[in-house]
Amino acid sequence: MKVKKWIGRVVLGALALSVIPYQISGDEKTGTVEIRSLLWALRKTPAGEGERKDHIAFAIPPSGLDYAEAVGADEDASPEEPDET
Repeated sequence: MKVKKWIGRVVLGALALSVIPYQISGDEKTGTVEIRSLLWALRKTPAGEGERKDHIAFAIPPSGLDYAEAVGADEDASPEEPDET
């Protein structure tokens, strides 16, 4: 019975440690703030001209923010026309 309690405490401790943020970074030019932990990530971008609300992105797992950033960059590029040969 003591082993089960010990394993349970270790698991709860590991979960608590993985939720605590390990990186907080900000960009002074754009005002963007990014917080990352092992299980989640959050990015807050201030509202641009003509917008009322800030943009907030939340991702589980934290690599989802990097993926969303890459997809957003691809959307801005003009799509190529298919070859009709």
